[in-house]
Amino acid sequence: MIFPAPVLIFAFFFHIYPGFAQNATLLKDNSPNCSCYVVETGGTPSYFQYHRFWDFRNVATTKNEYTVTPPAVNNSQDAGNELTPDQAFLNSSAWNADWGIQDWGKPSTNDFPVRMQNSPANVYIQQNNVSSYASDYDTYLTLRTVRLDDFQSSAEVENEQKNLMHASLRVKARVVGVKGAVAGFFTFYDDNNESDIEILTDDPVSMIRYTNQPSVDNSGNAIPQSSLNPSNLPSWDTWHTHRIDWLPKQSFWYLDSVEVANNTYSVPRKPSGLVMNMWSDGGEWSGNMTVGGSAEYHIQWIEMVFNTSGPVYGPGGGNRKREVAGLEKRKNNGCKIVCRVDGVKNNGFPEVAHVSAAGLGSVPILSPWSLVVAVGLVTAMMEV
Repeated sequence: MIFPAPVLIFAFFFHIYPGFAQNATLLKDNSPNCSCYVVETGGTPSYFQYHRFWDFRNVATTKNEYTVTPPAVNNSQDAGNELTPDQAFLNSSAWNADWGIQDWGKPSTNDFPVRMQNSPANVYIQQNNVSSYASDYDTYLTLRTVRLDDFQSSAEVENEQKNLMHASLRVKARVVGVKGAVAGFFTFYDDNNESDIEILTDDPVSMIRYTNQPSVDNSGNAIPQSSLNPSNLPSWDTWHTHRIDWLPKQSFWYLDSVEVANNTYSVPRKPSGLVMNMWSDGGEWSGNMTVGGSAEYHIQWIEMVFNTSGPVYGPGGGNRKREVAGLEKRKNNGCKIVCRVDGVKNNGFPEVAHVSAAGLGSVPILSPWSLVVAVGLVTAMMEV
């Protein structure tokens, strides 16, 4: 199957590294005319150099292509080597250039009594069935977790770019299913550099957990200031846009463009990647799902504006089977044409917000990954 054009509507920037002629990296940016991107965070503009958008709403090529839910794994399929049900889309070169479907697992312990195993079989595309779904959109990416007799079969997807250094990350999603599951959307470098949006199906549908890690101390005691858990939010089992703004000294969380939490505790300090997962391990945090139960994380689209630091696959190349020395950076033309990603006509298509005045030239960018600190300078020059 040809990879659907709406999924990757990007300009491509290629760079071939010496010795890796077959392993070009791609930086997809569907707004080549934008010099940078502005996001309002806590009432202050923040500026980023790169933009990416992944759209899962128009994957189907026929009316009933994805309307049948793929079967869950069975009790003997506990090694994580199962195939994703959709080989055409989720095993394409375009998908694999940007995303990795995880197959790692972890054993049971006293604190986490259910063995967990990620499986590609839990990552697939679904198509709306008008008899059971109210959404107008055709398709969406699904991450599923299922409780078997002896283990929990879960799903995790990681973005292959591990050098995000401050970002505004969004996902339009919903969570459905039984109690005892966790849906996560978060940045990750290590357990001390992680910023989370987590939806627990044990919680009321009006509660979402917003956390900067670590959330427990060395003795296993909860760190109260690490997590903010508002409980008056719109229901997470219907479609909403969830957003993390990771800035140098503060994290902000938004729901449908409304700020719902912010925190200065343990703001990530290391280049990170974006992770999405749907899981359970029977522990106090996730809850213990009933055998035979399942829950799903539905995703219409994902959007990132970000700056970078270091090689694209992170220190040491992460878990990649191939190594690539770095990332082709956009030519530094400053912030002459500033585009916005919020309040646009179509999600994923930035629109021009400001153009620097004639004779001023472009607004300088201090560096690709520290662009956010140029807020004052950019704002002043844009208002001249």
